Amino acid sequence: MIRRSPRVSYSRSGAIVLRRPPRRRRGVAALAAALSVIGISVVGGAQLLGGADAATLPGSPVGVGEHMYGRPGGVRFVGWAVDPDTPLPISVDITVDGVRIGSSIADRARPDVALKYPSAGPDHGFDTVMPVSEGKHTLCVIADNVGAGANTTLRCSTYTLDYGPVGKAEHLTAAHGHMNVSGWAFDRDDPTAPVTISVAVDQTITRFPASGYRPDIATQYPGVGPNHGFAKTLAISQGKHNVCIRATSIGFGADNTLWCSTFTLNDSPRVGINQIGQHAGALRVYGWSWDPDAPTSPLTMTITVDGIAHSVLANLNRTDVATAYPSAGPAHGFDQSYQLTEATHTVCVTAHNVFYGSNTALACRSVVLNFRPTASLAVPTATATGAKVTGWASDPDTSAAIPVRLTVDGVTATTVTANGAGTTHTGHNFSAALTMKSGTHTICAIGINVLYGTRNSVASCQSITLALRPIGAFESLTRDTATTNLQVTGWSIDPDTTAPVSVAVTRDGVAYATVAASAARSDIPTKYPAYGTNHGLSAVVTADAGEHTICLTAKNVGGGSDVSLGCKVVNAVNPVAPSAPRSVAASVGIGTATVTWVAPASDGGAPWTKFTVVASPGGKTVVVGAAARSASFTGLANSTAYRFSVTATNVAGTSLAGVSPTVTTPSGIPAQTTAAPVSTSRYIRNIRTATATELSVMRAEGQADALANPSGHRYLILLDIGGQDQADGGVVLSATTRFVTYADLVMCLKSYVDGYHSGQRSSAPVTIAIGTNNDMDVSSTSGKAWATQAVNPVVTYAAQYANMTIAGANDIEPGFRSTYSATSSWLSGYLANTGARFVFNGSADGCSWTAVNRTCNNGWTMAGLYNLAAGAAPTRTQNLPQVYNYTMADQWKYISLTGIAFAKPRINFLGPLTEWTACSQAGSCGSITGVSAWNKLWADLQSDARLQVSSLPHATDLRIDS
Repeated sequence: MIRRSPRVSYSRSGAIVLRRPPRRRRGVAALAAALSVIGISVVGGAQLLGGADAATLPGSPVGVGEHMYGRPGGVRFVGWAVDPDTPLPISVDITVDGVRIGSSIADRARPDVALKYPSAGPDHGFDTVMPVSEGKHTLCVIADNVGAGANTTLRCSTYTLDYGPVGKAEHLTAAHGHMNVSGWAFDRDDPTAPVTISVAVDQTITRFPASGYRPDIATQYPGVGPNHGFAKTLAISQGKHNVCIRATSIGFGADNTLWCSTFTLNDSPRVGINQIGQHAGALRVYGWSWDPDAPTSPLTMTITVDGIAHSVLANLNRTDVATAYPSAGPAHGFDQSYQLTEATHTVCVTAHNVFYGSNTALACRSVVLNFRPTASLAVPTATATGAKVTGWASDPDTSAAIPVRLTVDGVTATTVTANGAGTTHTGHNFSAALTMKSGTHTICAIGINVLYGTRNSVASCQSITLALRPIGAFESLTRDTATTNLQVTGWSIDPDTTAPVSVAVTRDGVAYATVAASAARSDIPTKYPAYGTNHGLSAVVTADAGEHTICLTAKNVGGGSDVSLGCKVVNAVNPVAPSAPRSVAASVGIGTATVTWVAPASDGGAPWTKFTVVASPGGKTVVVGAAARSASFTGLANSTAYRFSVTATNVAGTSLAGVSPTVTTPSGIPAQTTAAPVSTSRYIRNIRTATATELSVMRAEGQADALANPSGHRYLILLDIGGQDQADGGVVLSATTRFVTYADLVMCLKSYVDGYHSGQRSSAPVTIAIGTNNDMDVSSTSGKAWATQAVNPVVTYAAQYANMTIAGANDIEPGFRSTYSATSSWLSGYLANTGARFVFNGSADGCSWTAVNRTCNNGWTMAGLYNLAAGAAPTRTQNLPQVYNYTMADQWKYISLTGIAFAKPRINFLGPLTEWTACSQAGSCGSITGVSAWNKLWADLQSDARLQVSSLPHATDLRIDS
């Protein structure tokens, strides 16, 4: 065992802390107290060596330098010294900064010394005063040796000595052409005598005694008396001055500066301008002014506009001025308006001085008066019948909405009111739909002037080129009950004309007729008032009793092109079931199959509405829509021969089945008893609001991760999001301050899922775990939110993809801020609100790696971690422990054994989680590789029969997305 030194202890963090035994310091406090009584400044009185603590040779003097007292111009040294080789008094030397400045005989009576050294007698004390210059010095007292031994240093101390006057310049104030100075000062060399004060204003010096009555000084410095105050009023010029106030030394020491800086005297008027600009159809000059020499008297102002001077008395009530300048009062405002033309005007404002100081002239300003509205037209967008226009308009004379005239090619199209909301100029936006014809057009917006001025706004114009196509609808296709003929109804308009549009009719892909859409339709003008009523279509198409497809095409007039109004199918009078689907084939994976087919050769006289696909054996069934040509199966048995039948169904019945050749499903993924392929997991730090770019990046990452995972293995991918922020309804991404709402997070996760599916290989099932942590908002409520707002929506979305499972996850660590109790509540809230699995991907901070059922950091226990990692829901919880080093794997071995010690099942380990890539990116952490972590965890589990597993299917490594 290594024994610790008595002078070494250890802090709670394990750091070594040195403890020195207490050492008595002699004389320093006494010296400081003595010097402070008479006002000598002492700075840094550190004792370097003192008295009985000094090491001596045999026969050397002994003694103590007991006190060092400040005295005018020097220091008083007091103590005693005895040499064992003689009963006679010895000499004591005084040194300053290593230089001897004098000596004294230690021959004063000291009965206390005689008691300690009876053979020496009492006459061995010293008490002497030595002159020492101002400044910082090291003072030493040295006893001179007699006979054997050597000189003994009784004491060394370092002090800063200041013998000059002390005092303070307490006030410097302006006073109508003067400067008031006041304060106090005295000199420690003659404490009751008045000190001369010199005040230097630039190059002019004024001297006077500090002899005013100041009883507070006598109280603060006993013995100096009360007559040390000063107060002086000095006449100075306006402007900035260099001012220094000094106290003149009487005896020892130099003069001391009490205050030295700049001082500005300004007795000129104070002026504030609130507005010089356009207001209510005029030029407004609005502000305040007052003069310190006559603070309550209104000042005369001169307001010069375009060279014409106007005299104004600043006497309007301004309570804000009284609040800011209580001595001035409120009667100092001015507010003048001048009716001027729309142009640029020059405005100058001068406040006239009273008594001291000079007039205050503000810099002249140029002001543009413009009462004209402003309009701005955004780029128009084409519509089916013309263009949609948006923009804004406002008039400087009002905050109310104004009219806007919209013109097309110089002709007024409509007038709207600019009163809408918008991203800018809210309350002044407008929009309108304009009916136009094909071609290139110029659209302009003109704001209509209101109140002051006479001019409307400058036109804001945009060009647009339109190639308008017909619009319309194929509304119905019915069979005449008396004949087999077909009745067609609909409507069509071409925006380039009010005349009826021609509509081409095809029957079963062959041109049948061209008819005019000219029937009266009173409903059309309601939506399209510019084109009239005669645009309805009603036609009879001759046909036999079979199934027929009728298509309508509106023929273009003007600058666009023809437009298909669509096709409709009418069933045969006596339809039959479709023929069988053709070329049925199947491809299989582990527990999955994809079945494809070609459409039936005949629909039997009525379109099929669905396909039904049945797997045999087992009878699993998938129903897909009429347009589908494939179907997917999951949950099939391994190593089983299957055939798949496909039937088509229409209104008349179901077809014969098309049957695939026999295919056999693979035997399944083998047990993982060697290091698992390491998948990529991610710290998600690269999203904000689910922009198109972010969604694209997430999709690309999902696809890349899938392509990196070969067939024949199972995979687990952790998407580590960050901590929950329940107050704002989202998450803060890990190691950032970036907030993302739950809704935006889910959109990004769906894109990742889409990308993974697009690159997922066959026979490579994956679990994608969506992870938070226990470091922010952790409660039953936040557990429920993670289930319902983050995990469940992705579970529902991913259900469309085979071989993909979505789970929730939590990086639970004793070192994070949440308590065990709060974290347990989070898990309960999560499990109660989702059917998804739970992946525990935390750490075991501070837990034992050699024994079961021990405590961990922050009051956590191994039993508690077992409960969160397995015990709370053994059939739903999977463990993905952090294994960044070998010890972390050992910790989880003993946490699992802790559960077994309480007759609980072993932890269901999926494999290790590492951050080798993330640490390589960050350069600030360390982690073993995924393969090394898998091998260590596998070895730990196999080392105890109670923990042995037949497969450890996963290993995954985190990287940082930034």
